[in-house]
Amino acid sequence: MWHFLMLAIAACILASPAEAAPKKKGPPLDPFKACDLQVRADLREGGTWLIPREIRLDEARLMLSVTFSPEKSIRSVPKVLYGNSDEEKRRQLRGYLEEMKAAVDAATKESAWFVVASKRTLPPELRSSEGDSSPWYGILLADIGGKCRSVAMFRNVQSDQLPADAQRELAE
Repeated sequence: MWHFLMLAIAACILASPAEAAPKKKGPPLDPFKACDLQVRADLREGGTWLIPREIRLDEARLMLSVTFSPEKSIRSVPKVLYGNSDEEKRRQLRGYLEEMKAAVDAATKESAWFVVASKRTLPPELRSSEGDSSPWYGILLADIGGKCRSVAMFRNVQSDQLPADAQRELAE
């Protein structure tokens, strides 16, 4: 009788619903996480993307410096505070700083991407004709809290500011 009871318990354990149910696999994760659509839209007219090695925040100027290799870094366009009152500007300042700090943190988790894209993808009002010596602009995208954020803009990206493999991709 004791052996029969042990066999019955073993059979119940082996046939438990948790083990019997097939494990559902979700769709494979996109390498760009929440920025999957934005990265692809920015690259539709050519360009390349890189994972920054380091992002440094200049809180006084509201700028980011993105580093790809020890000798290659690019500085963003400074953020501008708008608002009718000092309180509105301070609220906006806190938001900018929070987003920029989150981008620095995202870079440590490989959840930030530096996209070098053709200026043809920009709306006409954002294209600058003064001092444009490059057909490329840069944008720093970060997956922050499961949402894609455009954290910083880089007006004129020169190919010599990028690593050799990215330079080859821009030349194609």
